[in-house]
Amino acid sequence: MSAAPSARARGRSARSRDASALVSLPQRPIGPEALRRRLQQAGREDWDFSKGRIFGSMCSQPHPAAVQASRRFTTANLGNPGLCPGTARLEEEVVSMLLDLFHGPAFGAGGHVLSGGTEANITALWMARNATQREEVVLPESAHFSFLKALDLLRLTPRWVRLDELGRARVEDFRRWVGHRTAAVVAVAGTTELGAVDPIPEIGRIAEEARVPLHVDAAFGGFVLPFLEGKGPPPAFDLEVPGVTSLAVDPHKMGMAPVPAGVLLLRHREASSSIAVASPYLSSPEASGLLGTRASSSVAATYAALTSLGVQGYRRGIARVLDLTRRLVEGGEALGLRTAVPPTMNLVVFHHENPVAVQTWMLERGWDVSSVRSPSGLRFVVMPHATPLTVSKLLLNLRSALTRFPPGGAGSVAR
Repeated sequence: MSAAPSARARGRSARSRDASALVSLPQRPIGPEALRRRLQQAGREDWDFSKGRIFGSMCSQPHPAAVQASRRFTTANLGNPGLCPGTARLEEEVVSMLLDLFHGPAFGAGGHVLSGGTEANITALWMARNATQREEVVLPESAHFSFLKALDLLRLTPRWVRLDELGRARVEDFRRWVGHRTAAVVAVAGTTELGAVDPIPEIGRIAEEARVPLHVDAAFGGFVLPFLEGKGPPPAFDLEVPGVTSLAVDPHKMGMAPVPAGVLLLRHREASSSIAVASPYLSSPEASGLLGTRASSSVAATYAALTSLGVQGYRRGIARVLDLTRRLVEGGEALGLRTAVPPTMNLVVFHHENPVAVQTWMLERGWDVSSVRSPSGLRFVVMPHATPLTVSKLLLNLRSALTRFPPGGAGSVAR
């Protein structure tokens, strides 16, 4: 049975609901000091990455230079690029740097800085549907829930691909489903639940033979896989793979940019034309994207993160979180847990028959962890805000939780 929320947590939730029901626009300005107090109170109620207790999120404390850059460009709107030529140039440089990192072709490639992986995934399927005039998408069961939104919005029919024992998409299912009705194929480099990387070269061959766009969702893995060292060559996943036509990556995850920041890279820049609409009253004749007004401070923030860290900085950061991931795995195994799959990146899932009970127990004690359904387990994302000390403290609290809810024990529910 899951642990019930604490009285303190219940009281806070009730106050929040009551306050929301009573708040109305003030007749007079409340003044800067009163505003500061209210904002400080709201901020204190939010989880703080700097405390090092968040292990359920794929976001982290952003790089200080990226935070400063974001503040400097708060009024930039690349929905009207003629008013922001400097920001537009920064976007071109961000796209160029990432095309280089992800092995885009020397000529003809392009991309856009967007709000995140959700917008990138929706946009990629939108382009594919319009370009092919087809109605089916072949995608793995591990695909992020943003694809469910895309399927609904675009009225596309899914053909679901099963997963193997390591959480990767089964190639034989792509061979079965990809055909003359397929608008797009989707593969994942760093699944949200397990951190698995699909066999993208094999999927790419199938897509290329069928002349179907292949979109790779590397929202999480994009800023991890290129910087892995000491474990052999990373799995091939990017625009270097024949057949891959678009790639989504999220700088606001391991890229160390503030939320929100996503990038959609295109093997063929002209793919954007399939979703272009006239925008005669703006500084450009056409607009190609889901959003009109674009909070383009994310462009400057991403530029600042990329250039402040560089390849060496990202490699050091990835090596650090992978070392902490190893400590977490060893500590969990010492507590009797076993990993669902060998970790490819800084994401670990331990088998547990009642993960929600453990998750709730940990949450009440100030630790954010998450759970997954298939396989049933506890999920930990080891992000840059984690430290050796916080990992040790996490394991101590996990030990106490497992005393009450042992894996396969009396506190567990049969799967």
